[in-house]
Amino acid sequence: MTKLPWLALGLLLLAYTTFSWFLYAAHVTWLAWAAVLMFTLAEALLLTTFSKGVRSLVRSWLASDVGYFTTIICAAFLVVIALVWVRVFSYVVMVLAAELLARLELQQWQKGRWQSFVILSLVSFAGLGLGLGMGYLLRRF
Repeated sequence: MTKLPWLALGLLLLAYTTFSWFLYAAHVTWLAWAAVLMFTLAEALLLTTFSKGVRSLVRSWLASDVGYFTTIICAAFLVVIALVWVRVFSYVVMVLAAELLARLELQQWQKGRWQSFVILSLVSFAGLGLGLGMGYLLRRF
């Protein structure tokens, strides 16, 4: 049995902890928390189990002029959102980078796709819970 890449998983835990702490301090609604949970699962799924399907979908989408035009319009829209919500966007980029690093490390340690999905999901949810709990305790006491 191989060892786990603890540094990459620790960075992922820390990234989700700070993101969760930020969300708790911002007093977001339960709908935003639900969106974050869905984002966490979707990110882990796309990086592990559905990566080949996403790659083929993107290739087929960019094969036409309409696909390129739509991609450019969507990218411009995302840049505007990133500039308006730069603080939230920086947390999302940090989480994405940490999850990509953890996925690459798990791939290097020859973990399977489903094993990687479970590990990434558990560490991400643990980070969200840890940040929420720390925010609650620090505000309470």
